[in-house]
Amino acid sequence: MSKPSEDTIPPAGHLAVPPGHVPIPVRTSYLEMCANAVPDPPAVPAGFAVRRWRRPPPDEYLSLFSAVGGEWGWSGRLLLGDDELRALLNDPAIEIIRLRCGSRIAGFVELDRRLPGQVEIVYFGLVAEFIGRGLGAFLLRWATNRAWQGSTERVWLHTCDYDHPNALAVYQKAGFRIYDERMGMESYPEDFVARLGPTRD
Repeated sequence: MSKPSEDTIPPAGHLAVPPGHVPIPVRTSYLEMCANAVPDPPAVPAGFAVRRWRRPPPDEYLSLFSAVGGEWGWSGRLLLGDDELRALLNDPAIEIIRLRCGSRIAGFVELDRRLPGQVEIVYFGLVAEFIGRGLGAFLLRWATNRAWQGSTERVWLHTCDYDHPNALAVYQKAGFRIYDERMGMESYPEDFVARLGPTRD
């Protein structure tokens, strides 16, 4: 992914804003890992299980996506058309992994292997009731170990001002390093923007 020529925020008119969304300035940090920092899979916490979710029904996937990402303004998958989302979920190079606690879903990870040698951790997060129990660090280590399986040469991800306030530190502690930061206008759901506090520094 190339770095923009300027780190300025483009005018709002340059951004296609979906209905029900508003543009706001966002700082996005891009992180990468170019050597495997998690050679062994971490032990799964007692009472939990990690399983790949193959060909998930779109409505069930979107329900989990919203349960995990609604607090942070995630909307990317919600804006896809039905056929586009179904094709993505059925692509064998897209891995969706769920963290389960008995019959409950505690969180999920989405890995994208469509570029040879690279794996993007596209989405990663927990349902609110499971945050603060050390599960995020476990799931990130598990996902990173999984991402390095095969002919992977690089694992990368991104986070922004409006993700969990500890997200950047957690990624860096896990062995990811920042390789780019950008400011830009991004569209967020109106209800999310309405409940935002002061923009984080």
